[in-house]
Amino acid sequence: MNTLLSRISAIASQLQQEGKSPSLALVRARLGGGINPTELFSAYQSWRAQGSPMQQQQEAPAAPAAQAAVVTPPNWQADIARLEHKLDLILQLLQSKS
Repeated sequence: MNTLLSRISAIASQLQQEGKSPSLALVRARLGGGINPTELFSAYQSWRAQGSPMQQQQEAPAAPAAQAAVVTPPNWQADIARLEHKLDLILQLLQSKS
């Protein structure tokens, strides 16, 4: 199992370097056949529980300055109103052409 875990870790690292998220399906495909699915799933879950370098980067706390820059929420109501207005204009154009 420990050998399988190290193989999964190596494959996952390779996938991450390729810019892919190391899912169980991708890891299974890279490993090839001949591996007990239960053992593979257990080893994959162990690898996920340890935390991949990609997960650790995503979960790492951001710098205080970066956090302050993302404080303002998007103004969804204004966006929706703008889109509704555009739809109204499109409907008026369509009605005037018929």
